[in-house]
Amino acid sequence: MENESQLLSRLANWRRVYGDKSGRMVSSTYVFCRYAEAFIERMKETEEEKRQREEDELRYRELPQPAPDYDDAELLQEVWSRMPDWIEGIPVKKNIKIFVFGTARELEKRAYKAGASRGEDFVRWRDEFIRIFFERVEREDELRKEFGGFVGR
Repeated sequence: MENESQLLSRLANWRRVYGDKSGRMVSSTYVFCRYAEAFIERMKETEEEKRQREEDELRYRELPQPAPDYDDAELLQEVWSRMPDWIEGIPVKKNIKIFVFGTARELEKRAYKAGASRGEDFVRWRDEFIRIFFERVEREDELRKEFGGFVGR
């Protein structure tokens, strides 16, 4: 099985591909006014101020994320959608859904209900349902390789 950071990055990729894309709605007039305001402010800049502003903008820019792996996200989505709700007495399907697509508050509530709201208990609880989920993912991936990708379709 992969290490924890690889599993978490696969889950993050799944969220990027299948997560809600809803963003804040902004009127086109508002956008136009913001661009006009920035343009007018920048007209007053000297070359030194412009260079400093551009350096600051580049310094605080987030690093670009790698391109989404759509095939892996599809695999995780299919495995999750076909999972039973409970595995080994644990609501793995619901826990994975909240862990990947939910909010921090929803995850805290879920952990509290499971009696794992503190430090090491939380980590053990989280690692357990992630382990169970990825065991199923590995099984599905092996079956796809063995049968040429036509499993369960």
